Amino acid sequence: MDKKYSIFDYLAQTFMIFGINVLLLNMFCLLFGESAKGYSTIFSLGGSGLSIATMMQFLLLIAILTFFRFLFMTDRLIKRLSIVPRIIFLFAAAFISTVIFVILFGWFPVDVPVLWVMFIVCFGISCGASTFISYLKEKSENKKLEEALRKNKERFK
Repeated sequence: MDKKYSIFDYLAQTFMIFGINVLLLNMFCLLFGESAKGYSTIFSLGGSGLSIATMMQFLLLIAILTFFRFLFMTDRLIKRLSIVPRIIFLFAAAFISTVIFVILFGWFPVDVPVLWVMFIVCFGISCGASTFISYLKEKSENKKLEEALRKNKERFK
């Protein structure tokens, strides 16, 4: 958590996540767009793709979520907080932000409980997967650093 981040890191992360989301959303449009057309503003164009309004909403949400990632997962503003509370705060902020966007932009009907259950399950799976991927990435990076340190020690014996 001690790497220095710049605005370019923030923008790169935002647009990378945005690109992945647009790809996934377009796949969902192809698969479910026509049947979801009346239920969700995300699928307002049915199987034809995403509207500009939907893409801008997702870009704004992803920019907000990326800000939360930099806020909670770097030492720039929050100096003395262990990793577990940081992750909890990050996921809570992401959940609350997404719920606000669901309500504001009518991403799905808020009065249908089964849709909220599906949303919470999908959110939970996403959180679990992202945590696991981050764990694997950190483990891989630590292994590389340990190997480099070992080689360095051997070299200077």
